[in-house]
Amino acid sequence: MGNIGGGEILVILLLGLVVLGPGRLAVVARQFGRVIREVRRVATGFQEEFRDLVEDPSLEAMARERGHRLTGSSSSESATDEAEEAGG
Repeated sequence: MGNIGGGEILVILLLGLVVLGPGRLAVVARQFGRVIREVRRVATGFQEEFRDLVEDPSLEAMARERGHRLTGSSSSESATDEAEEAGG
């Protein structure tokens, strides 16, 4: 959760206890946990889909071809570029 340490969490929980009371604090904490879990699940799914899309070799080849057409690179330049990228 970022740079929140144990002391900060304790202060937040104590303030929540004072403002909401013990019964309502438990309900709010449970709902907050569910929301965080759902956000993490969605973020993980998005990351996996994005990674799969980026690592697709057919899309990479298509993007390279389009880039070479847009920049006007000749086929000898593209072969040199691909060799350089493969080597390092």
